[in-house]
Amino acid sequence: MLSRFNVFTKITLLILLLLIPVLTLYTYSNRESVKVIEHEIQSGTTNRLSFFASQVEATIYQLSLYGVSIGQDSSIQEYQRPDFAGQPYERVKLSVSILEKMNLYNAASKWHSDITLYFPRIRQVLSTDYYAALAYDEKQFEAPFPQTWRYEGNRFVWHATDPVSAMASPKLARLITKISFPIEHLTALLDQNKINNSGDPFLFDPAGGTIRNGSANEARIALLSNRLKDTPLAENGAFRAELDDTEYFVSYIRSKSLGWYYVDYVPMQQILTPVTSSRNLFYLSIAVLLVMSVAVVFALYRSVQLPLLQLVRGTKRLSAGDFSVRLPNAERNEFSVLFGRFNIMAQRIQELIENVYEEQLRRREATLKQLQSQINPHFLYNCLFYIKNMARMKNEQAVVAMSLNLGEYYRYITRSENDRATLREEVRMATNYLNIQALRLERMRFEIRIPDAMLERAVPRLTLQPIIENAIVHGLEPQAEDGEILVDGSCENGLCMITVEDSGVGMTDEAMAVLQRNLEKPLDRDMGCGTWNVHQRMIFLFGEGAGLRYARSASGGVRVTLTWPDNTDE
Repeated sequence: MLSRFNVFTKITLLILLLLIPVLTLYTYSNRESVKVIEHEIQSGTTNRLSFFASQVEATIYQLSLYGVSIGQDSSIQEYQRPDFAGQPYERVKLSVSILEKMNLYNAASKWHSDITLYFPRIRQVLSTDYYAALAYDEKQFEAPFPQTWRYEGNRFVWHATDPVSAMASPKLARLITKISFPIEHLTALLDQNKINNSGDPFLFDPAGGTIRNGSANEARIALLSNRLKDTPLAENGAFRAELDDTEYFVSYIRSKSLGWYYVDYVPMQQILTPVTSSRNLFYLSIAVLLVMSVAVVFALYRSVQLPLLQLVRGTKRLSAGDFSVRLPNAERNEFSVLFGRFNIMAQRIQELIENVYEEQLRRREATLKQLQSQINPHFLYNCLFYIKNMARMKNEQAVVAMSLNLGEYYRYITRSENDRATLREEVRMATNYLNIQALRLERMRFEIRIPDAMLERAVPRLTLQPIIENAIVHGLEPQAEDGEILVDGSCENGLCMITVEDSGVGMTDEAMAVLQRNLEKPLDRDMGCGTWNVHQRMIFLFGEGAGLRYARSASGGVRVTLTWPDNTDE
C-alpha cells in the first residue's frame, strides 16, 4: 500500500512515524515516574502517620498503665483502711505523700495530666488538680466505665478500677482512678509533626469533630471532615480526595486508645510539580519540533512536491500530444534547470512534429498528384487506340464522338485547382464515356441510377470511369452476346456506396480474391493501375474502410462496390 504514495507523502509519514515512538516512550516513562512518586507519597504519608500514631499511643499507654498500677501502691492501700479514720493527722500526712508521688509521675511523664483518686469505702477524693474542689458523689459511678478514653470538654478522660473487674460496676471498686489530659498535648504533637513534614495532620471523630494543629487550614479540613463522615472508614486506609480543585492523598489510622482517627493529607500536585514541569517542557519541545516539522514539510512541498507535480502534469500533456506545453520557471533552483531543459525538449519535439506533419502533407499531396497523373495517360491511350481503330474502319461518327468526348475529358482533368469533383460531374463524365463505348460496342447497354441527393457528394476525380472501363474491357468485350452495365448509388447508415455491375464473363472466386489482395499491395508492372489508383485515392482521402470491394454479380459478371463514409460535404 505504501508504494502507491508519492515521495512527499512518504516523507511526511516518516516524520510522523519518528515523532510517534518518542511521544509514546516518553508518555510511558512519565507515567511510570508518576506512579513511582505517587507510591512514595503514599508510603511516606502512611509511615509518617503511623509514627505519629505510635508516639501518641505510647504516651497514652503509659498513662493508662499508671492508672491501673497506682492502686497497688502501699500508701494508697493504707490510706483507704477503715481503722485509719480515727487518725486524721496520719491520714493527712499520708494524702500529702500520695499527692507527691502523683506529681512526681507527672513530672517524669511526657504529658502533664490530672490524676484523681476516688475511695468509695471512705468516700474521699485525692487529686493533683489543686484548683478543683472535688467531693465524692457516688451518683457519677452508677454507669459502667468504657474501655477507651472519652472526649469531655477539650480533654480526654479515662477511668481505672481496683479491682479491674469493677469496671462494669464502679460501686464495687475499692479504688477508682481518673486520669485526664488536655488536647493541647495532641495539638503540640500535630504542630511538631507538621514542622518536620509536608502534611497537615489532625484527629477526627465523627461525633467529636476534629483536633487540628495550630496552623491548620480549617476550611480544607472542614471539607475533608465532611468527606470522612461520608466514607466508611476501616481501622486504617488511604484514599484520594479532590478538594478545591486539587487532588490530595489522605491516610488515616484509628487510635485503639482514643477511638479517634489520626488523619494526614498531602497534595499530589505539590510533589509532582517537578515531574509535571518536566512533562510540560517536553510537550512544549515536541510542539516546537512539530511546528518545525510542518515548516520543513511545507518547504519540501513548495520546493520539491509542487515542481514535481508541474513536471508530471507537463509530461502527461506532452504524452497526450499537447506539444505546446511549457513549464513556468520562476524560482532559481535545481528544478529551474530541469524546467528549462523540459521546455527546450518540448519546443524541439513540437518543431519536429510540425516538420514531419508538413512533410507528410506534402508527400500525401504529391502522392495524390502522382496517382491522378498515372490514370490520365491510361485513359488517353485507350481513347487514342479507339480513334485509330475507328478511323481505319471509316467510322466518322464514332471518331467525332470520341474526339468530342476526349476533348471534354481533357477539359475536365486539366482543371487542376481541385483534386476532387462532385459526383454529378463524375456521372456526366461516365455518361460520356459509356456513350463512346456504346458506339464502339453496339451490343452494350447501360443504365445509371444515382439519387439526386448524392450528386453533390465530393469524390476524387476520375473515380467512376476506371471501374466502368474495367467492366467493359474485362467483362463485356470477351463475350459474344450483348452486355449490360448498371451503375447504382445509395447512402445509408453513414456510408455512401456506388456499385458497378456488368453481365460479362465474370471471374472465379479465387481470381476475385487475388484481385482484392492486389489492391492493398504496392503497384507493380503486372497489375492494372486504374482500379488500384481509385482504391488508394479513396483510402488517402477518406481513411480506412473506404475503397473498392469485388463480388459476384447476380447477372453473372462482376460487381464492384465503391464505399466511403458520409462525413463530408466537400
